Amino acid sequence: MDETVRQRLRSRDLWMRALYMVFFAIVSVIARAVITLLAFVQFIAILLTGHANEPLLQLGNNLSAFVYQIIRFVTFVTETQPFPFSPWPDEAMDENPWTEDSAETVVQEAEAPEPEVSSDDK
Repeated sequence: MDETVRQRLRSRDLWMRALYMVFFAIVSVIARAVITLLAFVQFIAILLTGHANEPLLQLGNNLSAFVYQIIRFVTFVTETQPFPFSPWPDEAMDENPWTEDSAETVVQEAEAPEPEVSSDDK
């Protein structure tokens, strides 16, 4: 066996990284399960109130950024370890049509009847 391969096999840093990768892969599965639960709860909130729950929107946004960080780490794109070894992602929210201010427009557009198309227009 080549000496450089032997050195890599004995590298404590590489094996520690492998342990972190397994840990973060497990955390990723749990985080994705929480995201699925958030999506369900958010759907119920929109059904009942007509708009999304803003704290849940922020949690979903940050949790998806966290999963993205995990994916980047376990695929060797970055050496920066995700939370709890770095700060929790606090991503800014994009404009969302389901917030309380915008939800009325989305619902009205969804309920608006479609214009009738005559056979002459086809």
